[in-house]
Amino acid sequence: MCIGVESMYPVNLNMNQRPCAVVGGGRVAQRKIDRLLVSGARVTVISPELTDELRTLAETGKIIWKKSTYSPGLLQGFFCAFAATDNSEVNHKVALDAKAAGVLVNVASEPELCDFTLPALVERGTLQIAVSTEGASPGFSRLIKQDLAKRYHAGFGELTEFLRDIRQQLITEYGDSQEREKLWRKVLTEKVLNLVLNEDLDGAKHEIRNGINSIGAEPSDSSR
Repeated sequence: MCIGVESMYPVNLNMNQRPCAVVGGGRVAQRKIDRLLVSGARVTVISPELTDELRTLAETGKIIWKKSTYSPGLLQGFFCAFAATDNSEVNHKVALDAKAAGVLVNVASEPELCDFTLPALVERGTLQIAVSTEGASPGFSRLIKQDLAKRYHAGFGELTEFLRDIRQQLITEYGDSQEREKLWRKVLTEKVLNLVLNEDLDGAKHEIRNGINSIGAEPSDSSR
């Protein structure tokens, strides 16, 4: 079911409007659901009981609540499923049923049953830094995540937005993607990284603009 001794294939999925099932209504399920909603997924939770927060989401129509214990056949038509109960037997059944139905499955407590695992995530605006041990040690992933969160502050998100604006302009000026790649390799240097780490965003932006200008592709003032 999982990939065994081989490595998982890292990927970012577009979950917008994807139908996703979460089996379980406790705190673990709630964390999965919160993230799915941020990603735009359509969430159905299957559980006889819900946390107060999940109940509110159901009452406001943000999730669909199927108020029942899990039974075979409930996963048909879903893109993916999350087994998030405190009952290992139920989680195992969910994994088997999902596999039979061609539904990708994640089992919170048993990575060996997973088609995919969820990394620890540091988010700074549109910048995402993912840490994964492929289920070997979630605790170690959390430890590294905490270290990265201290190092990569909110300024990295701001710079990412700045770079996105410039990138769009350069796409119109440089039709050749290989040419753009060479430009970015010259402009995005360790000096820029250190400036951001030291919370000198203005200095980092100035360095990037000067780098582009020196190559003859300075963006318009609208991105400044």
